[in-house]
Amino acid sequence: MSKVLLIGITGGTGGNVVKGFLEQGVTNLRAITRKIDLNRPSLSKLNDAGVELVEADLDDTNSLTPAFTGVTSVYCHATSGDSSKADPLEVERAKQVAQAAKQANIQHLVYNSAGGADRNSGIPHIEQKYGVEQIFKAAGLPTTMLRACLFMEEFWKKYTRPSILKGVFPFSIQPNKPLHLITTKDMGRVAAYVIQHPSQYIGREIELAGDVLTPTQMAEAFSQAQGIKVTHKETPAWIFLLLWQKELFDLIQWYRHKGYQADVQQLRTEFPGLLTTFSEFLEQTNWANPELTYENSLYC
Repeated sequence: MSKVLLIGITGGTGGNVVKGFLEQGVTNLRAITRKIDLNRPSLSKLNDAGVELVEADLDDTNSLTPAFTGVTSVYCHATSGDSSKADPLEVERAKQVAQAAKQANIQHLVYNSAGGADRNSGIPHIEQKYGVEQIFKAAGLPTTMLRACLFMEEFWKKYTRPSILKGVFPFSIQPNKPLHLITTKDMGRVAAYVIQHPSQYIGREIELAGDVLTPTQMAEAFSQAQGIKVTHKETPAWIFLLLWQKELFDLIQWYRHKGYQADVQQLRTEFPGLLTTFSEFLEQTNWANPELTYENSLYC
């Protein structure tokens, strides 16, 4: 059986993407990792789930040839680590991936891009995602761009969740500004569906969200999940400048004045049963349990 190659899924968000693929019945999976070390929890879980692990380095073109052998479809989650700053290696590695995919005559490449990538956001890491899109297109690859909006999992991070559990939701967005949200598992579900229906999706760019809520509505969802009143506190964006985090300041300003534009109602129609609402996410992840952390318990 031909393989679906997964790139960039061995980090924090990637494991949930793989779960989404498996839930959709796509089990012929192969994942790239720099080193197969089954003592590493993320790799051990992938191995236990039946995902074939192959050693390859996105900085080494020659190492990619075996990884792409016998592969017909590719899901590229990332070519660099999660960061608020744009990593120049993201672009260079995308060139290596494009070359390897072209040589292997890949039939379909699905890329996890960023919402707003096509709208001159001025945000470096979003602009860079658009640059990667152009690399894949210029290589003549049959592509689908899934432009992810804000991952719901971000609210599980240690700089956000503890305060929310205590009743205060600090977020530098206006109370009534809609924010588009998606889960990482849903990225995998939709990517798997797209790969299963290539004729419908090759050549398309889709801004992807499963829900759209204002911070006030999100606070209400937290309140319901936790059983206590949670209040949104609009923290000033300039705090991030004081903390020498200009990248986050610029991103927040983009959220405040522009932001995502996914058509959630249409997406739910196109991908029935594959998209999670924010309230469902809080329930599925057992949000209110203070003993759980993002690192060791999310989606377990």
